[in-house]
Amino acid sequence: MRPKTDVLIVGAGPTGLVLALWLHHQGVNVHIFDQADGPAKNSRAIVVHARIVEMYRQLGLTDDLLALGYKLPASNLWVEAEHKAHLSLRDFGRELTPYPFMLNVPQDDHERMLEKRLNDVGIHVARGLKLQGFVDHGSSITATLFRESDESSTTHEASYIVGCDGAHSAVRRGIGAKFEGETYKPLFYIADVEGKSDKHFNGESHTVFTNDSFTLLLPYKRAGHARLVGITIPDNDDEDDDNGESPDPAHHITFDDVRPQIMQVMDIDITNVNWFSTYRSHHRVADKFRSNRAFLVGDAAHIHSPVGGQGMNTGIMDSVNLAWKLATVLNTNMTEEAKYQLLDSYELERRAFAMMIVKSTDTGFTTLTSKGVFPHILRNWLIPYLVPLVLKFDFARTKIFRGASQLICNYRGSSLSRIGEGTVQPGDRLPWVEINEVDNFSTLREVCWQLHIYGDYGESVPELEKWAREISAKVFTFHWHDQYGKVGLVKNAVYLLRPDQYIAGIFEGPSAKAGLNEYFATRGFFPHVGRD
Repeated sequence: MRPKTDVLIVGAGPTGLVLALWLHHQGVNVHIFDQADGPAKNSRAIVVHARIVEMYRQLGLTDDLLALGYKLPASNLWVEAEHKAHLSLRDFGRELTPYPFMLNVPQDDHERMLEKRLNDVGIHVARGLKLQGFVDHGSSITATLFRESDESSTTHEASYIVGCDGAHSAVRRGIGAKFEGETYKPLFYIADVEGKSDKHFNGESHTVFTNDSFTLLLPYKRAGHARLVGITIPDNDDEDDDNGESPDPAHHITFDDVRPQIMQVMDIDITNVNWFSTYRSHHRVADKFRSNRAFLVGDAAHIHSPVGGQGMNTGIMDSVNLAWKLATVLNTNMTEEAKYQLLDSYELERRAFAMMIVKSTDTGFTTLTSKGVFPHILRNWLIPYLVPLVLKFDFARTKIFRGASQLICNYRGSSLSRIGEGTVQPGDRLPWVEINEVDNFSTLREVCWQLHIYGDYGESVPELEKWAREISAKVFTFHWHDQYGKVGLVKNAVYLLRPDQYIAGIFEGPSAKAGLNEYFATRGFFPHVGRD
């Protein structure tokens, strides 16, 4: 008999909350708990990229998120006190996504939004609990939860356990995963401040390069509020522990200690400091994201340098990827082998992407913080002059936005992606196209399999619709327009979309239905055909 709880979620940050929401939406029973007594009390991760905003449409979260966020209009580059470049970010990713901008949303606001939605569907985070350990029985797991307030322990049985419990993950320790990577030497400070300045508190971001360091200012929606990030002790060689980003207790640094260096490079009047912390940044990826019935998501699986604001976004994508696979295994009569292979695809797909993100953010971080003549020239001369020049070209803007916003993420070569060729291939994110103010992403408001047909598939459409109803999939047809061809879509082809909106297969000609049957049959599952 299956446990009452399908999935036990350890950690109620953005990744854990998203996982709980997506699982519940697909009929999965979840229990989520966290050691903290409430949502985050400071801004922490603030950048939410376009791919996440797209995914939030599935559960109707996008409008709420946009209401909390601030669309960054422009970025400025400075060398010492000299202004070098002004970069417009308005519609930076136009023709790529419905959300062609950089969105700043403080993590505490973000978490409260997600938790409220979770509460609205009757699920509440169990607070003040930490994972003491768990046992994987092969067919279920039993976890021991410890409550510090009264030093009591309870056990909880579930079919699966997912560690969304951050860089010091107890689930990661429980599966014996190594957390391979390095700790960067510079000691960072991070501060949420209120203030005023004609130059720097103008609603735009500012990056100031000084010698071997930099200072970054990011504005929020609230006027006069901003995030400050910088390096306070570039030369320190002390090592933090080996398990993630955390305050460094060896340095009792306060905001007053870093205030002079901020004042030296920025003409701002700081009237209030709402939060201040120091930390060492790391780049690490667990050597495995799964062990039988236990999974790692977000910072428990990978941590990054702060460059590009990729960490939280990558973790949320982990949750969306894993959620539909767990739901399929729990809601579908499948062989044990098919279940294993489907769940195994989570690690294969997401670990590869995490490795790519860590590599790219490490390159960016090294550029910003390395010493020497060439890095100095790069920061103080080449970047301020070359970046504005490069961004005048559409192809460069497109490439930069696709990479930074995670639109570039693909699962080509995955066991869930058919072999393909051409500009758009199985494993890719479906290209976004808007024609007469109607876009093809408007159908992606449900977590389900879909068929998209761009063109006229003729008399075969009713037959495909009947086939789709049998597996609770949906069919959408779009009258052909040249714009579809420009983004790489093929006229009259049938695109099979996974529940996480990635292309699983592309089928052409009269054999499309046979190809669809073959796709599911060889992988051993059909969606939503009855629980065990």
